[in-house]
Amino acid sequence: MPDVDLKSVNLNTVISLTGFLGTFVLIGIAWGSAQSKIADLEEWRLSHDAVHRDLLADMRGNAAATDERIKAIDERLAEMNEVQYRLAQVEKSYDNIDTRISRITESYSNQFSDFRTQLNAISTQIALTNQTLQRMEAVRAEAPRQ
Repeated sequence: MPDVDLKSVNLNTVISLTGFLGTFVLIGIAWGSAQSKIADLEEWRLSHDAVHRDLLADMRGNAAATDERIKAIDERLAEMNEVQYRLAQVEKSYDNIDTRISRITESYSNQFSDFRTQLNAISTQIALTNQTLQRMEAVRAEAPRQ
């Protein structure tokens, strides 16, 4: 190595060169740190995207399952509405049948009342006929005795 005369070395030049080299070293360290952080962030972004994809797939699966459940419930409700309609129709027909039976019962009741009235009239006529017959027989029985 050549001998360096320390008197010929300028202190400002050494400080400037040291500062210049230190700046390059610090820029290199900052560059490496930034690249490391960028790589970490990229890795996190990829894993986070995977998490979001998984969540989206789960949500779509849950939405499909919920849609199936709602569809099944709608079908059951449609059946229940149909059953309710049929039940209402059956109740209406029962009311109509009940009305018809009431009318028939009333008609038969009126006919039986007419029969009773006629039967009473006939029994009265028979009783009067019997009384008349008994009087006639009594008169005939008394007539030959004379």
